[in-house]
Amino acid sequence: MTATTGGQPRTGLEKTLGDVWARVLGTAVGMDDNFFDLGGDSLLAAELVAGVERDLMVRLPRRGAAEFATVRRMARWIATHTPEDAAERTLVRFSPPGGELPAFFCVHGMGGHVLVLGRLARRLEHLVGTYGFEAVGRNDAAHGDRTVPAMAARYVRHMRRVQPHGPYLLGGYSMGGAVALEMAAGLTAEGERVDHVLLLDCDLRPPDIPAIRARAVEFVSRALGLDPPVTAPYERLEAAAAEICRRVGGERSGLTPREVSRFAAVYVENARAMTSWTPPPYAGPMTLVHTSGGTHDGAAATGPEAYGWGPYATGGALRAVQVPGDHWTLFSTHVDELAAVCESVLRPVARTTDQAHATLTRQHATGRPTGQGVSDDHR
Repeated sequence: MTATTGGQPRTGLEKTLGDVWARVLGTAVGMDDNFFDLGGDSLLAAELVAGVERDLMVRLPRRGAAEFATVRRMARWIATHTPEDAAERTLVRFSPPGGELPAFFCVHGMGGHVLVLGRLARRLEHLVGTYGFEAVGRNDAAHGDRTVPAMAARYVRHMRRVQPHGPYLLGGYSMGGAVALEMAAGLTAEGERVDHVLLLDCDLRPPDIPAIRARAVEFVSRALGLDPPVTAPYERLEAAAAEICRRVGGERSGLTPREVSRFAAVYVENARAMTSWTPPPYAGPMTLVHTSGGTHDGAAATGPEAYGWGPYATGGALRAVQVPGDHWTLFSTHVDELAAVCESVLRPVARTTDQAHATLTRQHATGRPTGQGVSDDHR
């Protein structure tokens, strides 16, 4: 980890938070230093949230380290936050607007979590602000979405709170590509413009539910960074969850067996949602970024047809780009290669979006909708 000095504390709250961050990360922390630049990951994020809640006696979202990213943002949230229904908190801001593009909205993978997007968002923030959608079921089982269209409808509704109208940039990791496709098809049917859909190692083929259940414990272990992972039948999930918590640091990690069990349950529930979904045909521009190591289950796959996208990407608008690594290393070991591909896709969109974005700004000021269709510029 590399210590940096991104700003001094302005308030006692910032100073206290900075001390907690420094203790968890093991390095000096400036108030504007980014959590992921300081070596933060999903395990440290959970430990950080637990430490802040214990020391300051406040309640933070479990994704707090990703959403607030810096001590100063976290302090501002604590000072001004009012309670909000957990079922209505799905959108996580990784990097603020201010790049060449308005925003990039990316949907979670089958496990429902979004912290994996942190490093990629950091590398793209000069170009685009990134938001991630987290599955409601991760924190609120009673309100979890059981179908792909239900997820898409919820995420479109929340996205429009940030950006009421297109042009939109959508993406998805793993099964999130299915949700992004559903969102894009629905938006274009309403007359909105979707400039591009980035599919990050997205396999559209219906999952094998028995196989998903069999590897659910291993999936959660790998997602939490355990190597070798904990492996156990889904029927022994409770005991396996306790073992996972022990291996990631016990109480220090901030994780509980209940949270780990819910993580695994969301993985299985989202797989079931995929089996009951019929993908809509979509003619808009899309890019499938797939790995040389194959799909998430290790099966060899080399392009759109192998990943199941061929029948649904109509009009010849889908292209495929291969990057090194596999489903597990795409956002870690090979994040630089992934970011380079994403930038090569998004930068041409930035050039063609400038005029449309200026038009939208004027339309938003008058309250009139866009009424624009799908762009064909990048086919």
